[in-house]
This record gives sequence, C-alpha cells and structure tokens, in this order.
Amino acid sequence: MLHCYVTDCLIVAVRPKAPPKHIRSGDDEDDEDEDDLKFQLPESTSRWKWRLFVFYMINIVLIALFSLSFKAWIFIILWFILAPVAHRWDLGPLFILGTGFFIIFWNLGHRKTGELSAYSIFNEDFRELPGTLNADRLDRDLRTGQL
Repeated sequence: MLHCYVTDCLIVAVRPKAPPKHIRSGDDEDDEDEDDLKFQLPESTSRWKWRLFVFYMINIVLIALFSLSFKAWIFIILWFILAPVAHRWDLGPLFILGTGFFIIFWNLGHRKTGELSAYSIFNEDFRELPGTLNADRLDRDLRTGQL
C-alpha cells in the first residue's frame, strides 16, 4: 500500500521543449498548443462578462502604472536599456546579481531617531526590544524559579 503525504511527495508536470525549427516537420500543432496556454474567454461569453474582463484588465494596468513613483519608473526603464548591453558584454549574471543587491539596499529603509531596531546589535548599548526572549533571560528565569 502506497502512502503519500504532502511533505513526502512532490508531483511535477513539465512540458517538454519543442525540437528546434530545422528538425520539426511542417506541423503547426505547436502554435495551437501555445494558444491553449493563454487565458481566453470563450466566444460564447456574454457581453457583460467581456466588459467586466476588459474593465479589470485596464484597472490592473492602471494600478501597476500609478502605484510606482516616477523615480522607480526611471530605474525600470534604465534597467531595460542596460540589460541588452550587459548581455552583449557577457555580464548577464553579474547584472542580475547587481539588480538583486540594488533592490535589497533600496528597500532597507531608515529608522527615525530614537526608534529601536529589532536586532539589538544595531541599538545603542545593545538595548533589546521589550519582550525579547534570549538565553540570558531564560537562564535568569530558570534560576529564580519563574518558569
């Protein structure tokens, strides 16, 4: 009897790559398969469902456009301009790594004066946040019989 638990099994379906164009026969079946993968509303869909679909698609685009600042759009456009240059000079992996580090440092944020960090090593006198559980506190609580 075969038992399969969520943590023990992983089922993956991978679509195989199509053979190169010079090996393929004159079949156009691959184009039909690619069309099946795209989201399409059936032709028999009512008019109000089409309008609802178009309305939500336009809203998603507008949300994406207006949720980013002008500075962020400049960086995105600059990234798309520099990506082919990095590829031409065989610096693609470094460009992707640099992008990752840039995004991490861009989103680090700044603390206001007097605000404590969650990591005590960044606070003055290594002060911890109230309620922080650490080994010293556990040891003190065990020795005084509070646990």
